Amino acid sequence: MFRSIARIVAPVGVVFVFALASVANAQISPDLPNPTNASNPLTRTLSIFRSNMQDKIMKSADAMPESKYNYRPTKDVRSFAEILTHLGDISYTLCSSIKGESNPATATAKVSKAEIVAYLKGSFTYCDGVYSGFADTHLNDPADFFGFKTNKMFILTQVGNHDALHYGNLVTYLRINGLVPSGGWF
Repeated sequence: MFRSIARIVAPVGVVFVFALASVANAQISPDLPNPTNASNPLTRTLSIFRSNMQDKIMKSADAMPESKYNYRPTKDVRSFAEILTHLGDISYTLCSSIKGESNPATATAKVSKAEIVAYLKGSFTYCDGVYSGFADTHLNDPADFFGFKTNKMFILTQVGNHDALHYGNLVTYLRINGLVPSGGWF
């Protein structure tokens, strides 16, 4: 009995895998960035991921009406505005660490949507300068991550990772409020 089922399931499974692979390939945009020929392919790969997440975050910030910026699904979590400000704070913190500079962020309160979006955009632009001028040969250079010794690749990775983590929060907040988040190529 088992062999009879295996004779059917195995070929069907193989066909299914190939069909899924074809569908997946069809869904990948021909405009997908390809860092393999970049002069610094590892840093370029991290930068592509980070830029994609930051584009989605900026579109989320634009999509949410200012009247919903203080929205929080429960009292124990950050508001939409607080998440955006936190993203800006961490971008400045991590990217200034990579540069070996003092954090250029100002401690002034950001209250309006325009102030928060400008702060967030400024932090992303600051990080653009870090990634665009970074060479793969320095990825293993020593770095400090909130008091822990690591390398610069870890910190560069955490910028995009942190953005992706909180983009997930923003998607939920947008959907709860009847808004559709931006898609993108991944």
